[in-house]
Amino acid sequence: MPNDLDIEFNEECIIEHNRLRALHGCPELILDYELAKDAQKYAEHLASVNELEHCTDTDSGENLAFFTTTTVAQKKDFTGHFTQVVWKSTTTAGFGRAWSKDRHSIYVVGRYDPPGNFSDEFLENVPPLISE
Repeated sequence: MPNDLDIEFNEECIIEHNRLRALHGCPELILDYELAKDAQKYAEHLASVNELEHCTDTDSGENLAFFTTTTVAQKKDFTGHFTQVVWKSTTTAGFGRAWSKDRHSIYVVGRYDPPGNFSDEFLENVPPLISE
């Protein structure tokens, strides 16, 4: 278990992902420390440049979130984020988070393997809600 990762944060993310996945009959995700390490590194990069943009240098699925202490209008893609969370064939995930230098923004990165959100695979990988 790597010492430089926020293991508690990663475990909380996995628990919440698995709660949502269970509602759709999807198998539980397993925490992957390499994905978490990559997610943490990329969260730190986003915080250093203070921009939210998807990584172009990864084969993993990716969810990004940005929270700020000030109110800012943002474009959101909640559907794409949610379908990656419940993507049935995804088996592992890892997470990272980092504050901007001014401490006004936090960047959160989720990495998933195998990645999801392929339009021709939605029917078999995004099951309907089975329970609440």
